[in-house]
Amino acid sequence: MRIPLKLVIILVLFLGVHGCTRNGTPIVHPSDVRFVPQSQPDSVLETGIGQDPQSGGMFLQWYRTSGASIYKLYRTDSTSTNGAPVSFSSVATLMHSPSVNDTSYVDPTAQIGTRYYYYLLASTSDGSLTKLSDTINFRLLERPILNFPGVNATLDSVSYFKWIDNTGGGYTVIRVSDISTAPQTYLWISSRLQIYNTNPTEPFNFDNRAVSGFVSGHTYRWRVDRFNLNGAGVPFEGARSMWQTFSIK
Repeated sequence: MRIPLKLVIILVLFLGVHGCTRNGTPIVHPSDVRFVPQSQPDSVLETGIGQDPQSGGMFLQWYRTSGASIYKLYRTDSTSTNGAPVSFSSVATLMHSPSVNDTSYVDPTAQIGTRYYYYLLASTSDGSLTKLSDTINFRLLERPILNFPGVNATLDSVSYFKWIDNTGGGYTVIRVSDISTAPQTYLWISSRLQIYNTNPTEPFNFDNRAVSGFVSGHTYRWRVDRFNLNGAGVPFEGARSMWQTFSIK
């Protein structure tokens, strides 16, 4: 029996668009992978792309993708003449974990001063791939160096914070958390400062945003976040100091 040419063409087009597994079953693509939007620098919950305070690497976070078994992360620091990112290469292949609602990765090879662009693919156990994710980018700046309170200092009280910022200034946020509470809570996330010197000193609670004063016998940790904003008010470059711990007598 001859199969009409029109029907053959329709079948070829269908298989070309949708694909088949080895046994002829049509491949069902998983839902597309998406990066978690970047939070504002003074948000309590920190999400999206930015510097990992502990390691100094580039932190990235994306939503859990239905049906995914593997996530593939790609990166470039190259752009074309019109500024579009080009020449991506694989950075990491990560196993999907069904026990969490989203997934994250720290890129340990990201260098200070270089703008990196990232996108993601997810694949199922049969090799089916999602569409490319959105492409995000960020540039790490030189990290602030904390000065006072010093590492593991025990003090009567703390009335100011002091650090070194060799980038010479910009937007800054101070974070102080009480690690004696369970779970630990933020004592103070400062409003955004505009600082234009390399040795800033800022009073504690200068903006009246602290939830309380320091408590005797409690241990705290603090850090400084440095960032610049694009035209939409989203950080496009920045740095986070390491956390530093101190106690109140």
